[in-house]
Amino acid sequence: MNRCSLADIPPLTKPMLIEHWDDIVAEPCLRRAALEKYLENPANWNRLLKGRWLVCHTSGTSGIPIITPHDVASVDWLHAVHAARNGAKAQTGKRSSLLPFRRRPRMAVFIWETCASASAALFHTRPWIGALFSSCHAIDAGASWPDILNRLNRLKPNVIICYASILERLARAQIEGSLDLDFTAAGSSISTGGDVLTPGIRALCQQAFHVQPLDGYGCGESPAIARQWHGVDRLMLLEDLTAFEAVDSHDQPVPEGEISDHVLLTPLINRAFPLLRYRLDDRVRLGPTLAGWPFRSIDEIMGRTTMTFTFYMPEERVVVGMNVFGISETDPRVVNWQARQTSPSSVECLFTPVPGEDVASLAHEIQTNMRIHLDSCGCHKVDASARPVQFIEPDERSGKIQQFVPLPWSGSTNR
Repeated sequence: MNRCSLADIPPLTKPMLIEHWDDIVAEPCLRRAALEKYLENPANWNRLLKGRWLVCHTSGTSGIPIITPHDVASVDWLHAVHAARNGAKAQTGKRSSLLPFRRRPRMAVFIWETCASASAALFHTRPWIGALFSSCHAIDAGASWPDILNRLNRLKPNVIICYASILERLARAQIEGSLDLDFTAAGSSISTGGDVLTPGIRALCQQAFHVQPLDGYGCGESPAIARQWHGVDRLMLLEDLTAFEAVDSHDQPVPEGEISDHVLLTPLINRAFPLLRYRLDDRVRLGPTLAGWPFRSIDEIMGRTTMTFTFYMPEERVVVGMNVFGISETDPRVVNWQARQTSPSSVECLFTPVPGEDVASLAHEIQTNMRIHLDSCGCHKVDASARPVQFIEPDERSGKIQQFVPLPWSGSTNR
């Protein structure tokens, strides 16, 4: 039998997937037009299509939102893998107890209820799986902030799963006294995903709750790409669930320690949605394979190559990304940040500083870095500014904080 390697298969882009959907997704029940009509009815958002397929929309933070169907068997595999690999270290497992009278952790899971989101669909269609191991409670991330705090104070969870940007606000509320949670019990943890877990958010979480948050990395098309374990300071790839290629602009592999131009994903367990070398425009730096663990690690995720700002001065200039921290990707003095275009010839950076930092000095440094970056791109007439804010508003559609927000004509967004 003739064989080929994965690298012999041409990459698949999102526009190609949309154009050739009905050729790629062969199941007749999952034709693109039928799925779009199905999701027009909000009553279908949190139920299985024909009892077999979980159907939702991606958040759109990597461009145009697309429908993502998942065979329910693949969803159950994801839950099983995370439960089985829930030990204290990445290379060890921990058998979850099913004793009916044991004290189970109280878990609060933030989900997005105002659209056909994966978070809500996963929770509502498979609630019994989480209930095997914990007392699991959903919290609508789109609810008012006072309602969220009141719900948490009543629930007193010792396990939280949320967006990193929500964790920032929870940590500040705990420090200020409007939230009173305790994570000292055995098995307590905080896990994040969806948007960027910055060093500043990590530090704020440690100060507020005395625990280090555990990060996760996935997308609507491939929910389980990598995760972090207790005692490990980086993301570990789940390469038995998703084939992961970090490549340069010519789709050639980049070596460990170098920054990729983008990545190519091949989910291995979702038969309903067969994607081969699907392009995701994340820039990542691969790390070493740790002792006792069979898969590679990710040292850093640095946003998307497709993130561009288009300025008019009056001539058109296209700028990729926005340098706000000089030669570094992050700054430990900043908890979170967002570079957003405010006009055809202006851009500003909003940032939430670590408590006690010199805000004026930070603003000046960020503005200077942006100015240097814009000048290097020939955008001498584009105004750049930076200002501190109490918190950064998430995107209304996805619930995530987008770190780069161009005006609509730029047509790009980040992770």
